[in-house]
Amino acid sequence: MSGGRGPAYEQRLARERETFADQAEVHGNLPPSAHHWAARHLQPKLAALSVPGIDELITGEIAERAERLGRDVVVLSLGSGNGDQELGWLRALGAAGRHNVRLRLLELNADMQARAEAAAREQGVADRVELITGDFNTWRADAAHDVVVGFQALHHVLDLEHLYGQIRDGLDPDGVLVVHDMIGRNGHRRWPEALEVVDRIWATLPPRLRRNALTGEIDEQFVDIDCAADGFEGIRAQDVLPVLLEYLHPSLFLPYANVIDPFIDRIYGPGFDLANPEDVRLLDHLGDLDDALVDLGIVSPTHLIGLFHPSARPLRVHGSRTPERSVRDTRVVDPAGRASFRPGGTGGERLVRGAGIVTGRMNGVAHDDWAAPSVEFPLLTTATVAAVELRTYLPDDSADHGTLTIAVDGVPVAKADVGPGLVEQVVPVRLAAHRQVRFSLDADWSITAGSGADRRTLSYILVGLELREN
Repeated sequence: MSGGRGPAYEQRLARERETFADQAEVHGNLPPSAHHWAARHLQPKLAALSVPGIDELITGEIAERAERLGRDVVVLSLGSGNGDQELGWLRALGAAGRHNVRLRLLELNADMQARAEAAAREQGVADRVELITGDFNTWRADAAHDVVVGFQALHHVLDLEHLYGQIRDGLDPDGVLVVHDMIGRNGHRRWPEALEVVDRIWATLPPRLRRNALTGEIDEQFVDIDCAADGFEGIRAQDVLPVLLEYLHPSLFLPYANVIDPFIDRIYGPGFDLANPEDVRLLDHLGDLDDALVDLGIVSPTHLIGLFHPSARPLRVHGSRTPERSVRDTRVVDPAGRASFRPGGTGGERLVRGAGIVTGRMNGVAHDDWAAPSVEFPLLTTATVAAVELRTYLPDDSADHGTLTIAVDGVPVAKADVGPGLVEQVVPVRLAAHRQVRFSLDADWSITAGSGADRRTLSYILVGLELREN
């Protein structure tokens, strides 16, 4: 994805610089609820993989090479910010007698780079720290790196393909990319199947646990904010993992968390009082539920800790949390939605008529009948179906339109052309009577909704669908 340049891109860059210019503390300030959850639900998983902690994982990879190579180990940190963590790694390595380490700090924000430079001078290690002020999306590897660290940086990258290509091409054949990052939905929003669970939990919480730490208000409903609306925060978070797997090979892979995120973040996490046994018990229950949902594959993980290499290595994973099971299929709106308890979900009986009954939720159709590129629902035929009458609508001035592929149980059976205005057409589709099938409509075009809260990816309005017997 190398596009995106222009005024809008420059505005996002300016927003990114503005957001972090004065931030002296980037990775800290998490509420006590987050530390409690991590100690109970993350640390044991790391320990099971023989990893004491994230910083230890990073310094361990550096130290092993510093001892083995007998030369300066070159470490590149992506989005290094103020350099406080990186200088901490350098201090820890020095205390262990590993002084043959050279840090390269790649950061967009010049103000943060200035703080990193001052700190390096103050600590007497400026000769081992190189500052690179640049944009992830255009930076080119100009040196060979033994260790590259992506610590909460990759979800800020628009052109992941470019960055991963540069990392791969610049890595020593025995080098490693250490990842600690976000891999959930773009803008750090909840996927529909996870939002269902969060909404259900939200309805049971007392007001004090629904208080928004940023606004001071009590949020009656969970606010699913799109953090990528005007900057790079989570701009392509959902692509961080699948694109990474196209470029590099994992040797350590720990994906984790999803539903728990809103309850331990900086917005709602401060409401939990660890001196209150009820709050602690609730946090523990939420953590257990979150683990179960991830392990069952009902929700996909939103965080990742891992090691990646230019060539394939033996892989260590936690339980069944493999790379393949951790990639969320973004082609469908809600893979778990056929048995949905989310209020306001679109009922198929309102849009589907004729010789069939929709037996579950229609994935991909919003309350206003706008359809996503992929629409899917479970259907039980009540008679033999010979054709489908499809009624769609697009604004008369719409330049975006195309072809719908009709599929049954994942097998394409027909195509229909959709254009501007109200389009009514009969398409031959044969279905046996009294058969349960998975019926889907897949568009080959998409429209991004307007600004503000509505940032959905849509295709057309589904006016109705009738299953004809003849």
